[in-house]
Formats: sequence, structure tokens, C-alpha cells
Amino acid sequence: MRKRLRKKNKIVKIMLHGKITIKEFASKLGVSTATVSRAFSTKGRISEKTRQYILDKAVELGYYANFHAKSLGGNDNSTIGLFYPVINSEEPDYFIDEIMFGLNSRLQMAGKTLQVNPFPGLFGEDIIESCREKILSGGMGGVVIVSGSKGSDILFETAKSVNIPYVLIGHMVGIDKNAVQFDNEHGASLAGSYFRKIKRCHPAYIGGYLDTPKKQGFLNGLKLTEDQIFITHCGHGFRAGADAFLKVINSNRHIDCVLCANDAIAMGFISAAKSNDVKIPEDIAVIGFDDIRPSRFFVPALSSVSLRLSTIGTQAVDMILRNINGEICPTQHVECDLVLRESS
Repeated sequence: MRKRLRKKNKIVKIMLHGKITIKEFASKLGVSTATVSRAFSTKGRISEKTRQYILDKAVELGYYANFHAKSLGGNDNSTIGLFYPVINSEEPDYFIDEIMFGLNSRLQMAGKTLQVNPFPGLFGEDIIESCREKILSGGMGGVVIVSGSKGSDILFETAKSVNIPYVLIGHMVGIDKNAVQFDNEHGASLAGSYFRKIKRCHPAYIGGYLDTPKKQGFLNGLKLTEDQIFITHCGHGFRAGADAFLKVINSNRHIDCVLCANDAIAMGFISAAKSNDVKIPEDIAVIGFDDIRPSRFFVPALSSVSLRLSTIGTQAVDMILRNINGEICPTQHVECDLVLRESS
């Protein structure tokens, strides 16, 4: 037992002081330095089992950082990678599109290129592993990772372990630096407060993805409890909104206002309502979430909780550029607003 503890303490000291070399690392694993190089570069003949073993041991023994620093020395850092989970593959992800617009416009001004790397939000280990390899390869100057899935957590830990400049968009437990965050709960409370102010007393909430804070914020703004409103979860996009409308009118409850978890759901809801001769906002006032660009051109123009998604993108770029220059940036919080238009 004591022998194992001494060995573990020795490994911890190596990790803390960054003294492990490729030769030492290879020796500990019982492989050649050439095999280690092949595992990290993903080039050359090496079995997948051996490669994965070496990558996993690198995290354990603290070898990634040394390799990555060496790798970046000979690589162009003009490429910034965006990694985000794909939740609804059937329809466009307007949430990501808006953030990407802000990222790309600011990166172009800085003379850098955005490399887009989507991965499945709910499954797809092979694709997540492929994204992980891109981070490990040392071919990017920094990475922006959108939170919200297990894959996001894996890629964040990978970026952190190799000391590549990173920025997290969204929330992750224990993160207090290099992150750009937004407050879904507060945004939803603004919608609830507005409905209460205009005396819409029979609300419904149509949920989407990772929307517990939105639901709670809506209840807080309404000053109601969960059993006092109609709640349904139908999916993530236009079709989900249309399905939700049918659930609302078949609920045998008088509903006069609705908060939808995103704008696409709200647009689908309104389209189905118009097809069934339900007037928006006279019969049902509708508010969406995110304030994507199409919302203001929809008919009727959609009221929405604005997360300032493009601003989130530009702030993430400003942060990653500072990170590349060696700065550690405190987490930034982007304020949200309630934008009122014709639908409410």
C-alpha cells in the first residue's frame, strides 16, 4: 500500500512541476517515443486501442500540456474552433446560428478563421472522440465550447488538460473564469412579470431543451406555482410548437398567454393557432425565447426574451483573444431583455 502511495505522489509531483518528458512518459507506459508521437498526431500505424490508452494515460500523468505547448510552437494559431451540441437535427439551430454570427464577424476583424465542429448532444461517442482529437492535435489557436451536454463536458476537460486557450459559452458547475454566461431564469421571469402586469391570468409554458431555469423564472415572474399553470414539453423546433398548440387547445383549460422555450417553438405555435382561427395576441398572447433575427419579421412579429446571442459570440472572441495572450479572464454575464412586439 505504501509503495503504491509513493508511486502516486511521485506522479502528482511530476504533474504539478511539468517535468515529464516524452521519453519519461513513454517509459512509464512501456512504449516507444515514436508510438507516443503517432498517438497524438493521429498519423502512422497504431491500433485504436493503443492510441486511446496513450491519450487516457496522458491525462492521468499530466503529459498533454507539454506535448501541446510543443505542438503549438510550429502551428498557426489563426484558427479558432467552435464546438457545440446539436440537439435538433431536423431543423436549423437558430440559437447557435446567432452566436456563430457574432463569433465569425469578430474573428474576421482579428484576422482569424472559425472552424465549426458540431457534435450530437444526446449520443454519438465517435463524433465526440473525433472532436476531442482535433483539440489534442494542436492545430487550433483556441476553442470555444458551448455547454449543455455530456460531450461539452468531455471537450471542455480535454481543452483544459492541454492548456489550449478556451472559452465556455453557458454554464458548467465550478467554472468561474473564461466563460460567457446568460441568465435564462431572469429572462423568463421578465416574461412572467409582463403577463401578470397585463392581467393575463391563465398561462402555459411550452418547454424545450435544458429549460428548468426558464420554467422556474416564468413561475417566479407570474407569482404562481407549477400546479397553477399548464406545462407541456414537445421538442425543440417549429413542429414542436405546432404540436404544443394542439395540446393547449385540447387541455380543456382556458389559456390566454404562453411562454415558449425558444422562438422556433413560438413560431410553430402561432402558425398552428392561425390555422385554427385562434387570434394572436387577442386570444392568446405569445412570447418566445432567444430573440433570433427571423422573430422580428414573422407575422405577427414575435415578442421574445433577448439573450443578445450575437453579443455573446463577440464577447467570447474578445475573451479567447485575451486568453491567447496569456490573460485569465473572469466570467462575463450578458444581460437579457424582454423585447415586446405584436404577438403579445
